[in-house]
Amino acid sequence: MFEENKDLTPFTTFGIPVRARWYAEYSSQKELLRISRDERFINNRVYNIGGGSNLLFIRDFDGLVLRSTIKGISSYIKNDEEVYVIAGAGEKWDDLVEWCISQGYGGLENMAGIPGDVGASPVQNVGAYGVEACDVIFKVECFDVVTRQTVVFTNAECRFGYRDSFFKHEGRGRYIVLRVSFKVHPSEIAANLEYGPLRKLKERLGHAPTIREVADEIKAIRAAKLPAPEELGSAGSFFKNPVVHKGYLDEIKALTGYDIEGHKVDEHHKKVSAAWLIDQAGLKGLRRGGAMVYPGQPLVIVNTGGATAEDVVELADTVRRRVREKFMIDLNPEVNYIDTAVHVTLLGTGTSKGIPEIACSCRVCTSPYQKDKRTRTSALVRTMGLTLLIDPSPDFRQQALREGIYHIDAVLVTHGHNDHVGGMDDLRSFCADSDLTVYADPITEEEIRKHFEYCFRDHKYPGVPRFDLRTIGKTPFYINGVKIEPVEVFHAQRPILGYRIGDFAYITDCKTISSEEVDRLAGVDTLVLNALRDRDHFSHLMLAEALDLIKEIRPRKAYLTHFSHEIGRHHELATRLPENVEPAYDGLSFTIK
Repeated sequence: MFEENKDLTPFTTFGIPVRARWYAEYSSQKELLRISRDERFINNRVYNIGGGSNLLFIRDFDGLVLRSTIKGISSYIKNDEEVYVIAGAGEKWDDLVEWCISQGYGGLENMAGIPGDVGASPVQNVGAYGVEACDVIFKVECFDVVTRQTVVFTNAECRFGYRDSFFKHEGRGRYIVLRVSFKVHPSEIAANLEYGPLRKLKERLGHAPTIREVADEIKAIRAAKLPAPEELGSAGSFFKNPVVHKGYLDEIKALTGYDIEGHKVDEHHKKVSAAWLIDQAGLKGLRRGGAMVYPGQPLVIVNTGGATAEDVVELADTVRRRVREKFMIDLNPEVNYIDTAVHVTLLGTGTSKGIPEIACSCRVCTSPYQKDKRTRTSALVRTMGLTLLIDPSPDFRQQALREGIYHIDAVLVTHGHNDHVGGMDDLRSFCADSDLTVYADPITEEEIRKHFEYCFRDHKYPGVPRFDLRTIGKTPFYINGVKIEPVEVFHAQRPILGYRIGDFAYITDCKTISSEEVDRLAGVDTLVLNALRDRDHFSHLMLAEALDLIKEIRPRKAYLTHFSHEIGRHHELATRLPENVEPAYDGLSFTIK
């Protein structure tokens, strides 16, 4: 059942060589249950690849890759107008579309030709030509890897959005799709003809198009615009169409002169064509190594032969940068980056006053060395295609400008003291498309709602940050499949949170920690830990205490943060530390592979 050092290249549409430490297929819930009880499942990162059509492995996957081969398509008729089709997650999506057409069932024909498996349809909320999976999905049957039970989600419980769903956020990593049921209609006459080239199809044919005619038309359009997978590897549309506030489009016009059109999403937002933006930026045919922006459809990045994941990422980053420079709009990838490495940038490493402190003329505050200039504590973590901010400090604005931060997926808050949340108002740039998700414990949530109450009013002032504030406790949770493990520490008498993400752990403002929480940090590779000064402090670890805790946790590498000016100059502190411990500084970046 388990294969070691498995070549995954045939299971991905990009065709870029990649291997997995472990690999297993399952053809039933029973087989998946057996896999979930194996130590190779329990002790490794797990990723379910489905048809491999919407992902990019950045490097070999150091964990377990699963692939569904659950087959079967069946239907039952409820009445003359309602038919329900149930398909296994391992069925090819286009096979399902063809099956429905052969049975005279309408509803899926606009999504003909989309690559991938049925199991990905609710996760990605696939869509094309005016129809999305959420328009036809009735229920989704999943395997819960925590309880090892079957769970069924209704359409509403899937919380569908544009190329988005519950399964890409809290549900990812916990729920594996087994089967999907679709509500279709028993009719051979197509119902959705309002999108683009389909509007003229009826006129051209001289009659109301059938579902077969619509599917054939769409496949012909796709064949003309998109590369054949057997000739050029790709992941389909690489970027999402950005959803932009109308007010921001007016601002773009005033600053750049570009009057960007878009399709109305709601009263305040329009969906802009990413393909148009890329085309107008002159990027068709742009290459980086073996990767190229496809001339026929600039939404697609193709492997022209011998492309590496680094080529694709570099090209995608170049496209995003050029579009942003020209139109002031950031393109977000639709493709999932699969990267088990954790990339960390320490945005700020100073204590609540920062260094230099106001009105202080000590030798540290007047030091000419850049590493002695420390803004308030904050960190940026990138992994599995996610960008996570830990604590928006009051200095976040200058940190973001310094590091060129253009996108944040979610915010993790350690606690509600101002030196850790004072920069929340500066997050408004990351709330343009949707509410920015912020995770905090109950005490911190209450403090944020009170301190930034104008962000949570029923009738908000236009332009204020919009947050989806979610309460967390001590139990692990998932963001887009990335496991986040809160670690409770005490800041004097107050419980606050540190975070473990893979083999990286971040703890600040700690004074004490229980042995149970220390156990949560077992096996961590790199630890960032606060060390305020040499003198004792009632709510922060002093240097000697921090070093003792590092000895107990035993990371391969540790960085000290949250310094006051009493700790001394950076280069002097470095000489006083053990070999595996270093003083951090603003802008320090490192990677845990």
